[in-house]
Amino acid sequence: MNKDILNLNSTLPSLNKVYAPLDVWGNTVGRYFDYKKETAMIEHATVKIKEQTKVILKQIDSELQRELDRNDKSFKQEMLRLQTIANELNSGAVTRESICNHILELTRQLGDTAIPISVKESIPQLIAMAHQQLSDERKSSIDKLNLMSGFEPNQELIKGD
Repeated sequence: MNKDILNLNSTLPSLNKVYAPLDVWGNTVGRYFDYKKETAMIEHATVKIKEQTKVILKQIDSELQRELDRNDKSFKQEMLRLQTIANELNSGAVTRESICNHILELTRQLGDTAIPISVKESIPQLIAMAHQQLSDERKSSIDKLNLMSGFEPNQELIKGD
């Protein structure tokens, strides 16, 4: 069979040139080894890219985890701040109710005949002071609500086109 290979005259159709049988064999073997070498280079580059991809994915994961942790911490701080304001608002509601009850009691005392007139003369001042306290408490509540929403009345709003 080797004699058959050596006696082959072959032509490459694209070149229209005659090659000796050993040239065809040598070119084929050479192309095979070039193919193996290029395949090895491609495999090596693929492995490097896979390693780089793993490193990049780990960096992305760590960055994402850091941001999630930061957001979680900010969320907890914000919830604590809002809960504190809500507790203060509830406390203010109790205070306002107490002041309103005090005003009602003072108003009832104005109509009570058992209370001396000298005491009744001071009741309007006490009612006025209670109304002032109620007004102050209402203003404080509005300020707390503004804090809760992050709105500041002096802040200039951005206007759209």
